[in-house]
Amino acid sequence: MKQFILAITLMLASACQAFEPFTFVQMSDTQIGFIDTSPRFAHSDSLMKAAVDAANDLDPAYVFVTGDLVDNPADPVQDSVFRTRLAELRMPVYTVPGNHDYMGFTREKQAAYIALRGYDRFAFRDKGCTFIGIDTNCIKDGVEEAEAEQWDWLVKELDAARGSRYTFVFLHCPVVREREDEPEDYFNFSVEKRHQYVSLFKEKGVSAVFAGHTHQEYDVVIDGIRFVTAGPVGNALGHGTPGYNVVRVTRDGFEVRYTPTPGIDPTHCRF
Repeated sequence: MKQFILAITLMLASACQAFEPFTFVQMSDTQIGFIDTSPRFAHSDSLMKAAVDAANDLDPAYVFVTGDLVDNPADPVQDSVFRTRLAELRMPVYTVPGNHDYMGFTREKQAAYIALRGYDRFAFRDKGCTFIGIDTNCIKDGVEEAEAEQWDWLVKELDAARGSRYTFVFLHCPVVREREDEPEDYFNFSVEKRHQYVSLFKEKGVSAVFAGHTHQEYDVVIDGIRFVTAGPVGNALGHGTPGYNVVRVTRDGFEVRYTPTPGIDPTHCRF
């Protein structure tokens, strides 16, 4: 009985502890080499360096990079530039692959990516929150066996996240950009897949889903879930601006602020 009372006391004490606010940064599409003919991709390098320096100044708890790390996965110079700048971040960094990191999903390319980067998905719990990263390549490319394997893993991780204050999911291709019934194209999930994943995220209590891929910024709430698409660290398309998301997490909610990279003239990086 004493042990039971002690356990309950410790649980209540833990529940009453003040939640410590924290910040994380989401970057996407560093894509070293994208629309870049400069020697040794100096233009891409300068964009990533500026974003890395800004993130270090913010000193967030984590940085998440949501895919298209390089433009051509077979180019060792692009990989070297990316690795060098990524290593300059002074906090834990988590990445997921984009379509340019595979150039078409196969099990062999997945294995090669994992050998190079260490993993293709992640899940961890910290600060009362859950953080999950998945690979959208198998989903977009219709590789059913690989997607089914990841789906089962994702369901287990979301079940384990029950009780988290917030659950954040990170991926490359957006589930949606602006609305759930938007037409299917290169930059979103198929109608069938978006309904499937939105339903899963709603059922499991996901708070927000962070994506990239579009090289433009979008932000929409569907079924109580915030779907945020970051602009690129590298060159932008359309209305996009090189930058990153700064996410401030508090006891009462979280704020997402898209931040243009300091010192970068977007007119020189928008196509």
